[in-house]
Amino acid sequence: MPGLYFMGIDLGTTSVKISIALNGKQVASVSQPTKADTKSSVGSAGFEQDVAIILSTVQSCMKELSPETLSSVKKICITGQMHGVVLWCSKHLNKFYIQENNAFNVQHTSRLYTWQDQRCSAEFLTSLPKPCSHLPLSTGHGNATLFWLSRYQPDFLTSFDRAGTIMDFLICVLCGLEFPITSNQLAASWGYFDSSTGCWNKEILGQKSFPFHLLPQVLNPGEKAGTLQFDWFSIKKGTPVLVALGDTQCAVYSVLSNPDEAVLNLGTSCQMAFPEFLETVPTFPESSSPVQFFPYFNNQYLAVAASLNGGNVLSQFVSMLQNWIAAFGCVKSKEDIWKTLLESSPKTNKNENPIKIHPTIFGERHAPSQYGKVSGITASNMDLHSVFNALCKGIIENITRMVSPSYLKQKGVKKLLGTGSVIHKNPIIQREVMTQYGDIDVELGRECDSAFGAALFCEATDSS
Repeated sequence: MPGLYFMGIDLGTTSVKISIALNGKQVASVSQPTKADTKSSVGSAGFEQDVAIILSTVQSCMKELSPETLSSVKKICITGQMHGVVLWCSKHLNKFYIQENNAFNVQHTSRLYTWQDQRCSAEFLTSLPKPCSHLPLSTGHGNATLFWLSRYQPDFLTSFDRAGTIMDFLICVLCGLEFPITSNQLAASWGYFDSSTGCWNKEILGQKSFPFHLLPQVLNPGEKAGTLQFDWFSIKKGTPVLVALGDTQCAVYSVLSNPDEAVLNLGTSCQMAFPEFLETVPTFPESSSPVQFFPYFNNQYLAVAASLNGGNVLSQFVSMLQNWIAAFGCVKSKEDIWKTLLESSPKTNKNENPIKIHPTIFGERHAPSQYGKVSGITASNMDLHSVFNALCKGIIENITRMVSPSYLKQKGVKKLLGTGSVIHKNPIIQREVMTQYGDIDVELGRECDSAFGAALFCEATDSS
């Protein structure tokens, strides 16, 4: 019977995943890495991705799903990496997809400036007008990036008349939308968005000649953005597509089953999150607070402590080791390095003061000038495995400084669900989560899945 399934698509930082759900269960899924990172014109401060590669990966995932499954898709919900921004020119909209070849033809767009982008310095951010929002503005936020482009690359901006997240762009192409539409979840992640009124800070942005005409229209989660304007593989033209959602919200939605649960998701970055009703939304942010409140579902907010330091720190460490080894003329794959790190134990004497690592090498949004440091080094605790253990421990200690076990208890949290690829694959991280959050019931092994969460929410909005 056609029209049974609900599709969730996650355009993540490092991969694309598609999930097909029915009756709250995942019936099919496929995932592929994007490998879309590209060099930035601003050097190491810029984190940019190739839009064409991301959408090509979407197509590759679609090809792995059977025509029978795709022909039964009733509704689509797209989620993905928050904060980032891509620009395009609307007059080329009908050229972005070649129906005869069933392929994207992405030209006349900017690169995707991702959430990891560091071009907006603290000095630059303080020069911007103060937002009317309960969320602070940080580098990597869409509107901060647009401010930067308008100040330093104004001629570049004149090539475009639309902006949105990568998910908003995909929806525009699929649905033939002349003007982008986003959700309040994603708008809040860009900055200069008042969640209590559901509106952009138009008057504030207008004071600084901000390119306000680029900003998308904002809808609530569950509202329809449009319908497919062509058959997409075996999914029929006219299939509804919901407004795009934040990947953090969808990831949490995929695993939470009770109101007294919190999620610790450790992947590329690290997030601690739990839903909460807010009677009033603050007018201005507490910029020094590590916990922020993002629009969630059903008029709730999601309390989120989003660390910029997670699996990316461990990946950086492995890359560093690989480079050091190469400097001596040796070749070692990252896979081999990971195997060595995860299978061995530290040689440090248990009675000795261990090395301590604060692994905040990417800074933190609530403390942008806070970077990594190492202390407690002795002649006997600098072996590779002691350092790696200290690094893993430091990552979890960093999140406990942001959200302590006592804070979770105060908020009524009784159970902590540990999810994410880093927790699943790294027994040292698992041990540290169990140890440092030992005052709360901890369950490891749940699969936090933004694509599945989008599919579940898509099904939850279905009234037929």
